[in-house]
Formats: sequence, structure tokens, C-alpha cells
Amino acid sequence: MREDVAGYVFDALEPSERDAVAEHLAACPDCAAEHARLAALPALLARAEGLDIPAAPPAVEERLLDQLAQAGGASRRAHRPRRRLPGWLRGRGLVAGALAGAVLGAAVTAVVLRDEPPPPPPAYALVLSGASGASARAELSPGRGGTELHMWVEGLPPGGEAVYEVRCERPGWSAGAGTFRADSRGRAYVVLTTAARLGEYERIRVVRRQDSADVLSGQLN
Repeated sequence: MREDVAGYVFDALEPSERDAVAEHLAACPDCAAEHARLAALPALLARAEGLDIPAAPPAVEERLLDQLAQAGGASRRAHRPRRRLPGWLRGRGLVAGALAGAVLGAAVTAVVLRDEPPPPPPAYALVLSGASGASARAELSPGRGGTELHMWVEGLPPGGEAVYEVRCERPGWSAGAGTFRADSRGRAYVVLTTAARLGEYERIRVVRRQDSADVLSGQLN
């Protein structure tokens, strides 16, 4: 499923395919790492919208799509309709050309726009644990106006019925980072952004939204 990670990042999958990739990311560390590497690309490429970039010939987009199909295996893709690139990406010569040149193996691994530094490595990595046997690992990176949080969770009640809230806290202070649900196996891969900045909080806590019961907690060193 690795060749679908790029399509997942660029929101170019059918709903059923997107759900399948989301479930797979929660269980596959390799694909989750690939997703983490690609997650910043849509925002990075969107900055090209205001640039004076000449329109690319249709052959550029077709070549990119052909390379992605070949990387994933022609026999596997033969029965699928060809996807179109997102509208903001289609027709941009510089961006489409950079993507076409960056297809390595099964996915786009890097696109560098002029004067754009590479994304920084995570500033913190921590482990969260809970009394019910649930566990998680999290990576925190400074972002624009807050913190970007990537979290891999397992051991939650399966079925996706409960809604969980992620909070960034210190004594007497708390800021929400967002909510998520577990999949049918009690796992989740979470990407959230909170306005709380690194240094403003001391721990990450996950609570069940319905009753605010503690589920997971991890202390920042």
C-alpha cells in the first residue's frame, strides 16, 4: 500500500481507498514514517500558487501519473480509474516538473522549492502509557504558531465508538490539540496541530471525550 501514501497526503484517493490507507498507517511503521516525510508537502507546494509560473503542457502531468502507476505495478492499477492531480497542483510547470523528477520507487520523497529550507526533525519524542494497557509514541515539532503532533496509538478499545481528545498541559493550564477515533483494531495514527508552543506545556494527555477519563499520559523531559 506504500504507493498510495502520496495520494493520501495530496487527498487524491477515493473515500474507500483513503480509509484503507488510514487504517494501514496505524499498523505499519514504515508507511507511517513515509507519511510523516510527505505530510508537509501540500502546504509547501501551495505556496507556489502566487508565483508567476508558466502553465505546464499536459504531457508533464501525464508523465507524472504514468510514473506513479508504474511504481505501484501496472497490473494492480489496471482496473482503477486514473486519478487527477489536485486542482491547485495541476498546470504548474515548476511544481509538476519537480514532482515528476522526484518519483523514486513508490512515492515522492522530496520536493524543494527555491529558498525553502527542509523541514526540521522532531524536537521531542515521548512515550505515553495508560492504565488500561493502551500506549502511544509521539513526535512533537515546532510549527507556525504552535506545535505539530504526530502520534501512533495502540491498545484502545476497538470499533471507533469513543472520541479521544489530546491535551497539552502544565499545572493549572491546558490547551487542546484535537480529537481522533481508534480503528477496528484499537489503533490510530494521529496528526494534529495545537496553538500551544513547545515550552508552554509539560505533558501530553489523552482523555475520552465523553467523560474526560484519562486514557494516556506522557511527560516531556
